[in-house]
This record gives sequence, structure tokens and C-alpha cells, in this order.
Amino acid sequence: MNFPRKIAILLLLIVIGSGVGRFYELELPSLRWFFSFALSESWAKRWPDLAPKFADAVGIFWLSLLSIVAVWLWLRGQSFAWNPMTLRRLKRFRSLTRGYVSFWLLLALVLLTLPDHLLVGRKALVVRYEDQWHFPALVKKNYTAEDFGGEAKQPLDYRDLRDHFERENDGNFVLMPLVPWDTTFDTDELQKVALEWRDGICYEAGKSQPYQGLATSYDPLDPTIKQREATFRRGQLQGLATLYNRQGDPIAKEQWQAGQLLSREVSEGSDTEIDPRQSKDYFALQYPPSPPSMSRAHWLGTDSRGWDLFAQIYGGLQVVCKASLLYVVLTFAIGISLGLVSGYFGGWLDLIMQRLIEVMSNIPFLFIVMIIASRIGRDQVSIVAIIAVMSAFSWIGVSIYQRTAALKERERDYVAAARVLGASTPRIIFRHILPNVLSTTITLIPFYVTGVATSLTALDFIGFGLPDRYPSWGTLLADGLANLEAPWIVGSVFVVLVALLLLITFIGEAIREAFDPKKFTTYH
Repeated sequence: MNFPRKIAILLLLIVIGSGVGRFYELELPSLRWFFSFALSESWAKRWPDLAPKFADAVGIFWLSLLSIVAVWLWLRGQSFAWNPMTLRRLKRFRSLTRGYVSFWLLLALVLLTLPDHLLVGRKALVVRYEDQWHFPALVKKNYTAEDFGGEAKQPLDYRDLRDHFERENDGNFVLMPLVPWDTTFDTDELQKVALEWRDGICYEAGKSQPYQGLATSYDPLDPTIKQREATFRRGQLQGLATLYNRQGDPIAKEQWQAGQLLSREVSEGSDTEIDPRQSKDYFALQYPPSPPSMSRAHWLGTDSRGWDLFAQIYGGLQVVCKASLLYVVLTFAIGISLGLVSGYFGGWLDLIMQRLIEVMSNIPFLFIVMIIASRIGRDQVSIVAIIAVMSAFSWIGVSIYQRTAALKERERDYVAAARVLGASTPRIIFRHILPNVLSTTITLIPFYVTGVATSLTALDFIGFGLPDRYPSWGTLLADGLANLEAPWIVGSVFVVLVALLLLITFIGEAIREAFDPKKFTTYH
């Protein structure tokens, strides 16, 4: 089976999978994206009856478009054969080791985003409760605490449910994603950092300096029940400590001096006895931003809001991939079409196009986005709106290259021969001229992808980009600069962003060399 038909089958599988998932209300990874578009809050309030149908309409549009492309590729595959010139270019690209390896590394990163919430998310993959199996991450149903033995119909925290099942040890269990945190609006306000005793002195785990600060001990049989809050100085209990009952109410106060209990005063009216099982294991409570923690599955730490860094970087990569796809398709479709038409016809049409390009080239793109964001409100901005504005200005560079190439190619003998044989104008432009000028356009794609990644990051950094419901690298950079005492924030985002841009740049350089029109050219 040839290449176009393989792509056609893949697209049809995507269409079928997404449609089945929508019909049965499943949350299939990545495939759910086609039906994820929703009206902004202001539009939803204005047309409440239209809001539920909007996501379905947009999803059906995308799936219909993919179906048309799949059918066209299948029909195209009947007579498809790789052009020898294309094979030589691909062979040349494979010989450029740095670009070729970078291509596979970038492809691996893109594939890594496809598992979506099965890899990074707060909903459990599998829950086994009373010999029944549940798959919360794959269904739209929102389980409550009552479904798994709780007492209230409140939103369920699967991380707490997992810990609860582990303490009970009665055969129930919860399987969470590798990173059990959502990409946005999933706050871990406090982290428990275990303290350990060494020769009568308390230390933070893995550190050599005695611990100083507030610490808390919990019931050894139920880590959610607080027993004592105390202050440590130079690794020993010092000053005032508060004791609590199982309901969380303070029942006594203690006075400590250099690790020695001086006095204990029971609160008046307290009829609850002090729990004799006072734990000696203490935990320090850390407020965000928090450093990396293996016990809490914060592989890269948290930001100042308590949101997991790895989850946000992962979500940011997903946003960049989706935005790049939309941006490249829209920008190059407009730029190639207008550039070829302008160069082929020339005359007054070319004159009008050049004046339009001159005007649009002098309009500051950044100011336009800032005006739109401030006018409609940042919370109402969507990724489609941002990409549409970017594409409205970015097609100019593509069209200039295509116009220049079309002006030259229209004078070639093969174009004159096509006219004599009666070929239509669209056929001459897109069937004969386009393949001969496409190599220059292909070399631009990686650099445009770099541009969309840096533009989105810059807009989010200055506060005029995507709202908080989208994970953003620019927002993380701004947060990291505001919290330089937490270097893991800026460090993580900087490393990922630089690595991505280097990979794309290496690929772009290799494609430019492999598709060099001075080495390879083709006429028909």
C-alpha cells in the first residue's frame, strides 16, 4: 500500500474514533480535541441554546474536512509514485545526521503529547472498588465520593482516594496517570516534607542542617488527622506546641525548651483526652512554589499557584503542537495561493496585492493582539483567535517567495506547453508551477513553527496571550521571574523551550540543504 493511502486510512481511523467517542460520551486521548471547542462565556450567555450545539458543530466540521481529505488521498493513491527528485532529496536529508536525529526526537515529543490525560491528568485510569472496575479517565461521567464509599456527593479527588484505599488495604485500589495532576487549575497548596531524627536532632529528609520552623505530626493510623503543631529550633522542639483531637479541635498547649517538655495546659471545657498514640514523626508544611517532590509526584516542582510544573510544560507542548498545525496550514494555504496567483497574472492584480502587503507589513502584529485581548477580555480569547490574527499577518512572507518564483516560472517552456495543450489556469498554477516552487516553501515551515512557539510564549509572558485555562510556557516564565528564589520554575521552562527551538532549527537547516533548488530541480 502506497503512502497516500496509508495516510488516508489513518485519517479515517481518527474520524471514526473521534465520532464513536463523542457518540458514547468517551474521553479518548487526543481524539476528544475535535469536540473541545466551546463558545466564550459572553457568547454562551447571549445564546444559551446555541452553546451546547456549538462544540458538536465544530467537531462535525473538522471530521468532515478530514474525511474529504482522506477520500482525496485514497483516490490520489491509485496513481501515486514517488518522484525520483523527491527520493534524492529525502536521501540527502537522511544523510544530514544532526537534522535527521532532531527530526526523530521532535517526532517523539509530538507522539508523547498524544496520550493526553492518560499520561498527565488528575482522573484515575482504573478504580477497583468492591470487585467492580471503573475507568474514570475514559468516560465523561464525573464520579463522586459517594460512588466509592464516601458520604457526600462532592467532587472526588482520586489522589486522596488512592491513599485511602492503600491505608485500608482491603483489595480496592486506584491506578493514577504517571503525573497525577491536571495541566491547569489543579492546586497543591501544601506539601508535606518528611522530617527525620538523627541522634535526637530533627532534620529535613536529605539535608545536613537541623530543621528550623513549624512542623506537624499526624495520627500514625490516619495521616489526615493532625495531632500536634510544634516549632523546631536547631532541630529540637522549642517554644509553644498545640495538641488536637481527632475532630481537629485544639485541646491542649505545651511549652518546650531544647527538646524537653516543660508544661502542658489542657484547654478549659475540653472533655477529650489526649491521644496516647502521639506520633514522633513530623512533617514540614511547604507553601508553593515547592521544589521537586517524588512523594507528591511533582517531578519538577510547583509554581507559585501550586500547579504542577511538569503538567503545565506538558500541556504547553500540546498547545504549541496544535497551534503550529493550525498556523502552518492556514498561513501557507493563504500565502501560497495569493503569491502564485499574484505572480502568475501580474499586472493590476499584482499591483494591488503588493500595495496590500505594504500596508499590512507596517501594522504591528503585537499591538493588534494586545488591542483584541484588552477589548474582549483575556478570558474570552481562544487559541483559534490568536492563530487567526497571527496568520492574517504571517502569510505575507510566504506569498512574497511564491510571487517571485511564479514570476520566473510562468516564462518557462513547460508552462507555455501546458497553455498550448489547453490546460486550465488553476491546473497550470497548482499542477505545474507549484511543484517547481514548493521546495522553497517547505524549507520555511520549521522556522514558522519556531515563530509560533516564541510568539505564543512572548504574548503569554506579557499578559496578552491565552487565558489561564490554557497551559502556557510564557506564564510560567513570568511566574519564575517573579519568584527567583524558586529557580526550578525558570530553569525547567527555559530548558524545554530552548531544546524545542534547537530541534526545530536543526531540522530547518537540514531541510533547506536537502531541498536546495540549486542542487535539485524539476520541470514537467
